[in-house]
Amino acid sequence: MTNQPRPGRLPGLVADPAAAVDETLDAARQESRGLFEAVWDLLTSMRFSLVVTLAMAGLGVLGALIIQVPAGVEADASAKLDWLSGVRPRYGGWTDILDRLQLFNVFNSVWFRGLTAFLTISLIACMVQRAPGLWRTATKPRITVGDGFFAHARERDSIVVRGDAADLTARAVAVLRRHHYRVVAEEDEAINLYADRFRWAPFGSLIGHLAIVVILAGVMVGALFGFHDNAFVIAEGSTAAVPSGGGLSLKLVSFEDAYYTTTGAPSDYASELVLYQDGREVARHTARVNDPLRFGDLSFFQSFYGPAAHVSVASTDGAVLFSDGVALAWETQADGRSVGTFTIPSEDLTVWLVGTLGTGDTLVRPGQIRVETYRASTGDPIEQISIDQGVATTVSGLQFTFGRELQFTGLSVARDPGTILVWLGSILLIAGFTIGFSFPHRRLWARLVLRPDGVGTLAVATPGRPSHDVDRAFTNLVTDLRAACAGPSAS
Repeated sequence: MTNQPRPGRLPGLVADPAAAVDETLDAARQESRGLFEAVWDLLTSMRFSLVVTLAMAGLGVLGALIIQVPAGVEADASAKLDWLSGVRPRYGGWTDILDRLQLFNVFNSVWFRGLTAFLTISLIACMVQRAPGLWRTATKPRITVGDGFFAHARERDSIVVRGDAADLTARAVAVLRRHHYRVVAEEDEAINLYADRFRWAPFGSLIGHLAIVVILAGVMVGALFGFHDNAFVIAEGSTAAVPSGGGLSLKLVSFEDAYYTTTGAPSDYASELVLYQDGREVARHTARVNDPLRFGDLSFFQSFYGPAAHVSVASTDGAVLFSDGVALAWETQADGRSVGTFTIPSEDLTVWLVGTLGTGDTLVRPGQIRVETYRASTGDPIEQISIDQGVATTVSGLQFTFGRELQFTGLSVARDPGTILVWLGSILLIAGFTIGFSFPHRRLWARLVLRPDGVGTLAVATPGRPSHDVDRAFTNLVTDLRAACAGPSAS
């Protein structure tokens, strides 16, 4: 007889490969579930939200203490290098480090945006976690509670009653409703009552969370798709294209400034502005510091002002190459002179205008403007000369005429598509706080227990927070319950 192999497993082999796969998948699912729960616990942790909020506040402080790069400079590599050179004397060897850490542009940095995203996700997670419980409390509250609650609740009382159970219940319900409570009853060995006021008020906290999410969304939309230029300058009578304006141009018709007679400080300055879109007037407004010109999602805020000069440049054959006001909006580092610039592309020429320091200035006397010309393609200097007002003077082979002194206005131009979200979030935040503070959610449980002879107790308790208003309201309610349930028909 031939020996047959006995059934069994060889060492190292699995009897059922499918079962092994299932076990592996179950282990992977449990590991994924554990990771998800850990992340969820982190996002819904108040400590995590507090840490993120403090980190954002810390970045905000850094943004206030560290000079921030002007709008538009970040995207221009050469302008960014020039700007860094200007702040390097102040920050020294830290300049490049601060730049790499994006601390010169804190509110558009990956750090600030990342923290904003974390805080937004955390708030949404908290809302998702709390909403089902609040909904159950409002629609399907727990009516029966244990004896321990009535024995240890912060506000509690017990009323000795006598009478019919249905009559006593009706009297208690009537008192609670007179105090504006919603009442739900349930009967087992005793009659259990649940009563509450402003059952939807706890959703005010969710509205507050939602408000912050909407505000943060508005801030992010503004940072990603908005535009801000703090140094948009126009001389009187001139028209300039609005940066990122989509065919918009702005004209400064006139500028007026007023000063206090006692101190000499400016009391008011106003710019009469006309806004054009593709050459057609679309808005006109006199802008002041707190009264900007608005058009769509663009706003033009009055920011600063200073001197300007009207200059005309003509070729030798009389063709006008340039004729406009030039804002002397910058200052020289050496002596603080007001300077402005313009270019004449057809002549490969960059022109700098330098203003006078006033009486006693030997370089640029009052009534003069200094013209300095440079080759635009190389930056090489060509000629520097001070010219008199109203006198055509040849400079670099061209006729320059200093027409008259003007003023310029400096505007802060902002486009913020997230503004509507910020306003909506602010309204929601006010609504959430109003609901939370004006309509406090109050809950109360009562239990009526009667012996066969009709004598029993009505236990009443509320888990309200310590408050003078809660104490007084509970005392008044219990007084009315005692009066109602100890009435003649209850005996």
